[in-house]
Amino acid sequence: MDSTPVDILIGSDGPERLEGRVIQLPLPCKRCRYNLQGLPALAACPECGVSASRSLEAVIDPTTHKLPPLLSPSTVGDALMMLSGLCLAGCFAFTLHMVFHLSWVSGDLPGLASRLDRFGLLLAAICGLVAWLPLLRLWPSPSGMKGFDGRRGILIGGFGLVLWIGGCVLAWLVRGDGPFGPDPINLVAILGGALFLLGFRAIVVVVGLRSRVFRTDQIRRQRIRDLIIGLGFVALGIVMGWIGDSVMASKSVSWLALGKFTVSGNAISGMAFVGIAMSVVAGFLLLVGLVYLCFNMSWVRRALKSPPRRLREYLSEAV
Repeated sequence: MDSTPVDILIGSDGPERLEGRVIQLPLPCKRCRYNLQGLPALAACPECGVSASRSLEAVIDPTTHKLPPLLSPSTVGDALMMLSGLCLAGCFAFTLHMVFHLSWVSGDLPGLASRLDRFGLLLAAICGLVAWLPLLRLWPSPSGMKGFDGRRGILIGGFGLVLWIGGCVLAWLVRGDGPFGPDPINLVAILGGALFLLGFRAIVVVVGLRSRVFRTDQIRRQRIRDLIIGLGFVALGIVMGWIGDSVMASKSVSWLALGKFTVSGNAISGMAFVGIAMSVVAGFLLLVGLVYLCFNMSWVRRALKSPPRRLREYLSEAV
């Protein structure tokens, strides 16, 4: 199928007939990356036989050129990339805090565990503070798009950052003695993270349309909605751990504890253990998802900094 030439292609300026026209810009072959510049538009690649028209079809993106222009595409691309990286770093730091705050994880090195716990909280708060810089750089650009006001997403994301930073500060100040620590305090930061992702998504789903890969990829694309659901599982695990600890302490409703375990000399209820496991596993899955999100934002950034050329630019005048 790839070797079958296409006589007419639809570009951003409408249909273009390829007969009698020559490729006048560097164009890598769709299959072997051979430079097809100078060949007739209906020719085949001399290396692998794929038609030049198929390679043209692979590099043009009419949808991108039909979208309203951004005021500063390069700034938006850099800001989105930086925000996704800070999301990854902040999630890693907060997961570090949750893991090393567990008394039965610290083992024989309580001092080291305490330092890693506080380092995680400090790094998470710093990521939230630094995230204000790229978030504010987005302010003029999405708001200049017709039919879309990016300021709403920026405001939601900014409110989420306030909660995230406040939650990290509260978790630093309130030190619990249970196996899972100050569980309700952690929920403040998690709520802030979910709100930030919600605001981030409002911008990405619109700006991301300018990247053909981001728009069409169904396998490698990380959906922000799934990350928010993942944060919900972390929060649910924290609540379960808190309830399990409370039941163990009060001994009023023994069946609600779902049994009792002894881990590293610490008694922990079955519900708390399940909650802890759910939160930690969901946290690590979030890290994987955020790595994919960083790759996705690199696609968007690349498309914003080097938008695809129009079909007419590739073709000479008909002879």
